[in-house]
Parts: sequence; structure tokens; C-alpha cells
Amino acid sequence: MSMERLAAAVADRYRIERELGAGGMATVYLAHDLRHDRQVAIKVLRPELAAIIGADRFLAEIRTTAGLQHPHILPLYDSGVAGELFFYVMPSVSGISLRDRLAREKQLPVPEAVRIATEVAGALDYAHRHGIIHRDIKPDNILLHDGSALVTDFGIALAASQVGSRMTETGMSLGTPQYMSPEQAMGERELDARSDVYALGCVTYEMLTGEPPFSGPTAQAIVAKVMTAEPEDVTTLRSTVPVHVADTVRTALQKLPADRFESAKAFAGAITGEVPVPTRRLAAPGPAAPVTRGRALLVAAAALSLIVSAFLIGRSLAPGSAAEVPPARFALLAPTLGGSGVNALWRQIAITPAGDAIVYVGQSANLVSLFLRRLDAEGPVEIEGTQTLSAPAISHDGTTLIGTNLDGTFRVPLEGGTPRTMRVPAHPLGTWGPDGSYWFNDDNATTLARWTPADSVIPLPREKVAGLLVQQILPDGRNALVVRAPAGTSSGPALLLDLESAETTPLIDGPVTEVRFAFGELISVLPDGSLIATPFDIERRVATGPATVLATSVMSTGTGLAQFAVADNGTLAYMPETPRSLVLMSRTGSSETVIADRINIHAPRFSPDGTRISVDISGSEGRDVWTLALDRGTLTRATFDRDGHDATWTPNGRFLTYISLRTGTLTIWRTRPGSTAPAESLLASPRLIYTGTWLSDGSALIADATDLNGASRSDIARVGNAGRGPIEPLVASPYEEYYAAPSPDGRWLAFVSNQSGVPEVYVQPLDGNGEPLKISQGGATEPVWAPGGRELFFRTSGSELVSVTLRTEPTLAVLSQQALFSVNEIVSAQPHSNYDVSPDGQRFAMVRRAPGSHIVVIQNVPALLRRLRARTGAAR
Repeated sequence: MSMERLAAAVADRYRIERELGAGGMATVYLAHDLRHDRQVAIKVLRPELAAIIGADRFLAEIRTTAGLQHPHILPLYDSGVAGELFFYVMPSVSGISLRDRLAREKQLPVPEAVRIATEVAGALDYAHRHGIIHRDIKPDNILLHDGSALVTDFGIALAASQVGSRMTETGMSLGTPQYMSPEQAMGERELDARSDVYALGCVTYEMLTGEPPFSGPTAQAIVAKVMTAEPEDVTTLRSTVPVHVADTVRTALQKLPADRFESAKAFAGAITGEVPVPTRRLAAPGPAAPVTRGRALLVAAAALSLIVSAFLIGRSLAPGSAAEVPPARFALLAPTLGGSGVNALWRQIAITPAGDAIVYVGQSANLVSLFLRRLDAEGPVEIEGTQTLSAPAISHDGTTLIGTNLDGTFRVPLEGGTPRTMRVPAHPLGTWGPDGSYWFNDDNATTLARWTPADSVIPLPREKVAGLLVQQILPDGRNALVVRAPAGTSSGPALLLDLESAETTPLIDGPVTEVRFAFGELISVLPDGSLIATPFDIERRVATGPATVLATSVMSTGTGLAQFAVADNGTLAYMPETPRSLVLMSRTGSSETVIADRINIHAPRFSPDGTRISVDISGSEGRDVWTLALDRGTLTRATFDRDGHDATWTPNGRFLTYISLRTGTLTIWRTRPGSTAPAESLLASPRLIYTGTWLSDGSALIADATDLNGASRSDIARVGNAGRGPIEPLVASPYEEYYAAPSPDGRWLAFVSNQSGVPEVYVQPLDGNGEPLKISQGGATEPVWAPGGRELFFRTSGSELVSVTLRTEPTLAVLSQQALFSVNEIVSAQPHSNYDVSPDGQRFAMVRRAPGSHIVVIQNVPALLRRLRARTGAAR
């Protein structure tokens, strides 16, 4: 069939643009819907299949499937018959198919595979309840739009299923051998939901292992295996897959439909851990297989009942009897885990002092909320009154929860209730004192203050505590653990702070992201994500033994908060870091991965010619700047400081400027990528927060700085003399101003201010001669200019990337605003944007984090440490 014939047949409604691809039963074309001014995809059946189905049956079955309205089913817009052309019309989806992604990545991160499988199961369950069986679930028929799964081709499947016995005459078959259920492979006509469940099991198996459960040189060989062979166990091929996930796949792949899940809904409940898996694995005789570290971190939720039983036995013992509970490490599934927008930069997890419950930030009805997960309960409960709150902190008596949002800070009963406002501003980090007080930092760690139960706030002297991140108030109420991490850095030395004199004492060598003291140990998270325990005598202020690694890849935010919590009874919980990747996003939200599965990729910036992107990459050797050549996909190290970050290109593209704390004072450095010459120091100042962005003539950097007028905590500054200073205030009000972004033509300054009570984007003349114009509404951060200087992008509090078109003459005004795509999985940062726009304005370099799905819990850490140290000879 020629494209010209189709174009003529639909010319009154659609303009055919090009062929997108051809499959076994249809050809797909990209077209423009003339009536609705939108891009669509038109799928045209092969003539021989159209002849077998017939026009009446085709239109009737298409009409049935057009009634399927589900967020994970690709909808049908239109259909028609023109001679021998049978076609139907669907949205043109930006993104790729699951097949394309598997071809590129082979295996998906476990949480992402579980999420996609759950979304497909939801679509299938909906269709099954409407009497429709798909019959051809495979990666090719699952589209990934903005990361979300969309099942397609219900229309062809339903129509073709009615004439299956005649399709063999054309050489076509409905279904793909690698994903056919045994009953479908045998040619049974009456298939039910369990056949689709089998196919979904095959797809999930492939997402986890990289291959379908059965393969062979011919369709006949594959079908023979489907009928007689057993697939290799998922955990044998990939040990990090949780056992309950592997058991779910195993159950879905049973030969007999009666042995599978009865519905796609039951499959979804099992793979997410909400219900037990009906098919249990049998223990193999002989010696136990060795347990890898990765496997230990993901002990199955299917075995959670045994762990909970041990926990309940431990709870019945006397308080403090942590040694009576066997050490255990297991995962709590939390499918909605994780905040978005500003909330993603704050604390996400807390644990009760008794160690019997965890509070975490999760998604509820498109808003963040706090969830309570008791370790002896079957699942989490959303805490009433905590919608939009994050940064949870639990009181020492375990009865009260403090959370914060952009509007301020609130107290809520741990079991839920009406939130009570506190005289505490929004903040990312806080901790309770033993006397019922609450200590907190502001966003830039320039203040440390104490809230009292009388609802008064008492700050410590700013000149003594600036840059000290409060971690924990010790039981004496006099001393606190802090990390010295001035604005612009995310880690530093762990110190003991005397809360009366404000004097500090070093605790351990080397930088840490966060630290706690419990059961005689300093529990720290390092910049590379390692979780370590160091035996420590808190009275003498000395370590009494070497550090022991408890875990790796603990999640940290873009502002340097580690997502972990420690309880007095020896229980520890943390959120594992999910894979991050550097992606190029189009304006429609389609993406291309350019760096995959790198932990802590940060601050991507296009070079002026668009051929390279600079990024920070953190690892075991520290944090440094690298450049990515887009044409070759190669990474080259640009700095060697082990603390180089937040790079920005000079206007000519020859140099990178970046900041580092290696000398003890935050310093702007300049280096030429590929050169062996040492980096040049431009300016060292305790007032620096961020490297800044160059003006197009190279005369100055426009940067974020602190305390420029004695009253504000974060300001916008001009660093003149080609970046050598001095630092001159541009916007320095009593409020916080950050995310400084000069326009490409040097006339305008975009920034974020909290003067309205929440962070909003403003634009004003760069020379200061004019009032700022508020651009956003309802909360926004991370403004970035398009190359022409008349379009501005920013991130909303609802996690959308928005484009605003500005008029600059005769006065500054907003002409239009458009939401481009969701950035819910895009990692944010502060006080600078964590994405960039290409020089042609068509692509965005962004850091994508796979959504989290579980929390790791370690019970009886002291006993575990004794075991680990005994093995290494490091017992104290």
C-alpha cells in the first residue's frame, strides 16, 4: 500500500507526513489532524488481514475498544474504511517503545521494571473487566510516554481474534511466540485474562533479565519450549531482584492457567508486595547458596512475615534489648515513595526512637504526603493532615511529627490529625531536642535556631553557626552533632557543637554528608553514598576503632541531605539511591539517554557551541567535573580536585569555571578542559554560594552569594573583573534570592525570591533600573533562559517544566505561558538550576532519577557490626 493512496483517502481530515514503521499486521504513519491541529499516528491494516476481517467486523471491534478509557491504554481517536484501507487513529506519542528501551539498555532497574509491569497490569485489568483480552502483549506494544507505560493495539488484537483460524492462510498469526501462553500456542480460541497475565510475566522477565523466558532459532522451537520447558529462575540470572518479584514472575509463567494469578490486578498486588505471592518457591536441598551484598539489601517482602515475627519477639523483651533480636536486613516496598519539586530537596525519611515505625514522603493524589509504616503492619498508612509536608522529624516520645512545606512548619500527631502551625519558616533540616525543643537550619545553613514548646524561636549567633548543618541534639541537651557544609557545598567535617558557647570540636577525619550518634557508634553517610559506622567514645571525643561499611548507595538530595534515619534500639532505615541518567529532552518530553546509571550526576551545562556537556560526577574518589562529547558519547575528566563542582562555560567555550572548597574557603577556579596546566584561582570568598553564569562579554559572573547586606541569607551578586571580584550586590533584599540567571543579551536578570511567602520566579533589568516582574504563580524554581532572551523556562512546584514568552519593549510583560512536560523524575537542585537548554533552544540536558520503590531496614545494627568486624578482624 502506498502512502499516496492513504493520503488521498484521508485528505479531508489528515495530512500524512511520513511512514513511522511497519509490523506483521499493520503499517503506521505520522499525520497531522487538520481539524484539531495535532499530531496523530494512523495505523493501516495489511490488505490481506483487512480482507479476512471485513469492514463491518473491523468497525464494530474498533468501536468496542474505543470505549477503553484508562491512563495506561493508548486511546483511539478515529477509525475508518476507504476501499481496502482499514485504519484507525491514535495519539502520536513522544517517547519510545519498551522494545526500543530494552534494545538500548537490555535490563531495566528493578524498581522501574516493577513500575512498568504494574502500570501494564492496571491497563489489562481494566480491559479484562470490560470483556477484552489483548492476546498480543509484548514490549513492542508497550509505549513509554514521559516514562509512563501505554498499552497499544487493543483494536487489532480484538478484531483479529475473531478470525484467528483464517489468519494462517495469510502466513500471519496473532501473538508472538516468545510471549504466547501455552494455551494460546496450542491454538485455543477461548482465552481469558490469565493468558494476558502469562504474556505480562514474559515481558517482566525480559525487563529484569534482558531476555524473554524462552527463545530459539525458529517459532516452532520457541513454542516447544513454552509447552515443555521451565524458565531459569530470575534470581539466578540477576541476584539483586527481590524474591517476591521473582516469585511473582514465576507464578505468572505457570503452564496451567489455574496455577497463575486469576487477574492482572492480583499480579500487580503481588509484584508490589501488597499481597503475598500464592506460589512459594521450594528450598533446594544441600548447602545454602552464598548471599551477595546486593541480594542482602533487597531481602524479599514475601519473607517479611518471618522478619516481622522476629521483630515482635524482640519487642516483647525489655527495652534496650537490641541484642536479643537477630540482625536482619530487609526491604519495605513503598510504590509511591519519594517527593517531587522542592520537597525532593528535603528530608524524606524518619524513624521512631523505639525503632518500630518509619515515616516517609510519598505521592498521594498527585501531592506529596507523609506515610506511616509500622514494622508489624501489613502496609503503610497515609497520615491525616500531612499532605504537602516533607522533612519529617519524630519527637523523642514518638507521639508527635513535625513536617514542613513552602508555607512553613507544622506539628501533627504521629497517628494523624489537624496540623498546628509553628513559628518556624520552611526549612529542609531539623531535629528534636530531649526537652521537647526543635532545632532547625534555614535553606542556606546561615542560621541555626531553636523552637521552644512556648512557640518562640531563639537563634544562635549567626557569625558562629553559619554553615553548620544540625544533625542531632545529644541526650545531654547541651551538645549537638553538626556538619560544616557552607552554602555551595554538600558535605564537610563532622563536628560536636556546644550549644551554649557555640564552640566546635572535630569528631572524625574526612568529609561526610550527614552523621548520627547511636549505640556507641557514629553512623555517617559519605559523599559517595556509603553508610559507615565508626565506634566512638562520645565522652572522650575519640574514635575507638576503624569504620565499618554497612551499606552503599544511600540516596542524597541535590542539596546534600542523606536519606537515612537511626533509632535508639539499633534499627536503621535508608532509601537506596536509584539509578540516575543524563538525558536530552525535547520540547514534547521525548528523551534520549546519553549517560546511563551514573550515581550523582549533577549540574549539566551545554558548551556554547552545543557539542559538549559538562557535569559533576560523584564517586568513591570524590566529586569532579567531566565533559561529555555528544558526537562520540565519551566522557573526559576536566577537574582533579575531588571537590570540583557546579561548572559553567566561559562565553568562548574554551574554559570551564567551577567552585571547590579544597582550600578551606569556597573558591571560583578556571580550567581549560584537556589542558595539563593547573586550574587558575579567580576568587575565594566565604560569601560565595555558586559559581554563577557568565555575561556574554565575559566581564562578570552573575552568582548567588550570602549575607551581602547583613539582613538576608541569600542574595544575587555580580562578580566583576572577569570573575576575580569584588562581589557586588545586585538583588539583596531582606528576603532570600537565589537561582540567578542573566539573559543571553545581558539585559535581564531572572531569579527566585520568597518575598511572597513561597519561592517564585521574577525578572528585572540586570542594571537594577526597574521593578521586578513576578513571572510564576503558585511556587516555582530553576529559571533558565532560551538562547534568544525572550523565552524563559522554569520548574513549577507541581513538577512541570513551563515555557514563558516575554515582551521586553516598551515594558516587560508576559505574553504567553505553556506547560511543556512533567519533570517529576528530573532531579532538582538549589541554589542553581539542575538542567540546561541547548544553544538552539530545542533540547534540555536533564538528570533523571528512576523512581524509588523501597526502603531498606537493618535491625540490630550492633549485632550486625560485631559479625562484620569479627570477619575482618576489626572487632574492638
